[in-house]
Amino acid sequence: MSRRVSREARSRWEAKKWFVLLAPSAFGFAELGAAPANDEKSMLGRTIEISFYDITKDISQLPIKLKFQVVKVEGHVAYTQLKQMELTRDYIRSLVRRGTSRIDAIRDVETKDGVRLRVMCMAVTQNRVKTSQKRAIRKIMFEIIDERASELTFDEFVQEAVLGRIAAEIEMRAKKIYPLRKAEVRKIKVLTNTFEIPLKTPALLQAQSSQTRPEATSGGAAA
Repeated sequence: MSRRVSREARSRWEAKKWFVLLAPSAFGFAELGAAPANDEKSMLGRTIEISFYDITKDISQLPIKLKFQVVKVEGHVAYTQLKQMELTRDYIRSLVRRGTSRIDAIRDVETKDGVRLRVMCMAVTQNRVKTSQKRAIRKIMFEIIDERASELTFDEFVQEAVLGRIAAEIEMRAKKIYPLRKAEVRKIKVLTNTFEIPLKTPALLQAQSSQTRPEATSGGAAA
């Protein structure tokens, strides 16, 4: 009996298809791995969580956790959208030391192309600061989040966040209030349904590039 069950289980496993998971365009369609499924339909909605290090191989980006969701399957390729970005708890704890102040800013925004996000930033001062200084720094954080969201598309905002550019801007502008030890975008939660976010695929981007490429002008004068 147990052998028959084992054979049936092995047979079901061997019957599964393998799908290659690709990161969204903001991450250069990097290959995230492969996953088995009975068919294309059962792949839709699946999530995969990795470190940004798995894509870049940059050890400094190890604390950045990325969660992707499969939103489209073509053949053996499963395309994903970003569902969440978050820093590890251990990394966040390492930033906050005795004698410093932590300032948090949480903001719901909409990107230039209409994707709704909940953005959570944090700043850690070099020394403990007054409540009024915390308020002033938090206001700067809100201003930067609002500005960047209104100026950037979803892909661009995600890239600015994971590459540390939004955090760097917070550090630069907040130092007029009080020098920061560190600023980070600690979490981004995508509020828009990932299936509703327009999906970019390599084929689509190539087609768009071909359409926008200027036509070659013919030389010589008309007869």
